[in-house]
Amino acid sequence: MKSRWRALALIGVVASAGMAVGNPLAQAKRKASYATGFHIQAWMEQYAVKKGPIYKTGRITKKLKTKQHVFYSDTTITVLTPSGKHATYRQLIKKSGKEIGFVAVKKAKLLKDSDPRSDASKKRVKSQAKKQAAEDKNLTASERADVARYREQAKAIGNGTKGMYAQKPVLKGSFSVGQLSSSYINRSVNWINFYRDMYGLNNIKADAAWNTEAQYGAATLAAVGKGLSHGLVGFTRPAFISEADWQRGAKATKSSNLSGGRVHPGDNVLAYIADSGNPVPGHREWLLGGISQIGIGQAGDYSDYKVFGGYTYADTPKTIAFPKAGVFPVQAANDGDWSYSFATEMPKDAAKPDVSVYDNTTHKAMKVTDVGLDDGNYGGFGTTVHYYPGSVKVNHSYKVSIENIPNHPDVTYTTKLFRLSIG
Repeated sequence: MKSRWRALALIGVVASAGMAVGNPLAQAKRKASYATGFHIQAWMEQYAVKKGPIYKTGRITKKLKTKQHVFYSDTTITVLTPSGKHATYRQLIKKSGKEIGFVAVKKAKLLKDSDPRSDASKKRVKSQAKKQAAEDKNLTASERADVARYREQAKAIGNGTKGMYAQKPVLKGSFSVGQLSSSYINRSVNWINFYRDMYGLNNIKADAAWNTEAQYGAATLAAVGKGLSHGLVGFTRPAFISEADWQRGAKATKSSNLSGGRVHPGDNVLAYIADSGNPVPGHREWLLGGISQIGIGQAGDYSDYKVFGGYTYADTPKTIAFPKAGVFPVQAANDGDWSYSFATEMPKDAAKPDVSVYDNTTHKAMKVTDVGLDDGNYGGFGTTVHYYPGSVKVNHSYKVSIENIPNHPDVTYTTKLFRLSIG
């Protein structure tokens, strides 16, 4: 986008470029800033503004409310503030050329390869267009609307860890379990409910007492730092952890989903939902099962989600196809077993059903392996058919067929995988 020369009047200031404002002391009663100069570069570039504030005019008084974060700019202005100090602001405009406002230069981050003339920018635009075309080809108008809604929901939840602790754990030399902030706990629960909403399940809530117990589980695991163990079985209690705290941590880990190596709430929940490396998707079933409450614990990169103990299930779990029919995030489906979970129990001697997965995009059958049945009662489910569909890809459509299921009619449905950014 070429630069356009603009008069300073359009920037919302009174002084001309390079004009001195006068003795700063004489301006002590001013409430607005005035321009002392400006610079216009040859080409527009793109800038991201995440924290602002953005001001409506170069007088730097009234703030602008906007949800937009990426702008074009080719102009900076230098202003003299009411306190007598000089500051530099970047003018922000839309791609259409409409002036939006001004932001301090340190708040505007130049996007890499934002110059539309650059080869890298052209390749990126072409790549994005290609990906969008592939997604549009795979999805109906209704499915595209669902994808847009899921992406907006994910963006609103966020995946940050800033201020995650109300009290940081102490895990070496002495021991204190610490306490997670309400914002971190709420973000974790919102991510669980994000996936539950996809299935029309009831939203769950964090229980304060369970949060405390889960924090003991996460903190004892983190203090040992040797991996995961329900009940802390196989671990030696460090001398700086009391026997009472150790037993409390052991009890907590017996009734929880556990994971390590992650800190961000969206990443934790995704790991439990995907259940990669686990032949029986029990972690997934707890989060998508008949529960109404949960406890969230996190210490370092150890996570403890307390999912059962001392209460009745909220409801009989619904039949859950994973991934579900319709659109589904590829990140949750591309590295673990797929499954079909029923509330009813199957006969103990039931034969394994016949499972097939067909790639509608490439028109090829997938090689399905590791077909099995499980009745572990995770999340209240009676029996789960689980299987590995092979390597699946984004923007592909898959037809799933499960036949000869004991005490249940055959299942056939189609799932379509899209990419979801979780932060």
